[in-house]
Amino acid sequence: MQYGYIAEMLAETSHPNATFIAEANNVSLGFIHVRTHKDSISGETCGTVPLLAVSSKSQGLGIGKLLINHAEKWAKNLGCRLLHLEVFANNKKADSFYQDLGFKPETVHMIKPI
Repeated sequence: MQYGYIAEMLAETSHPNATFIAEANNVSLGFIHVRTHKDSISGETCGTVPLLAVSSKSQGLGIGKLLINHAEKWAKNLGCRLLHLEVFANNKKADSFYQDLGFKPETVHMIKPI
């Protein structure tokens, strides 16, 4: 994981944001960072999840689902109707996880080396 990216996401304060940590017995199991943003097409305020991580030992225990549900409640309480996130196209495990939670692909971001 790129720590510079994480620090940048956590330092961004132009929109409401929160970080939630799942822990048991003072051991961190995972975390999620959620913030709001204005949708570039509709202008609607939406929730977005730039960071979600669950420790390898805690994967498959429902921690990610718990964190996503908490982020949904947080965003909904701020008036958001949608929760947005991005996943790398080759990360099939994460893609399946998010789709099982009700997320649907909406756009495809394409790149080409030049």
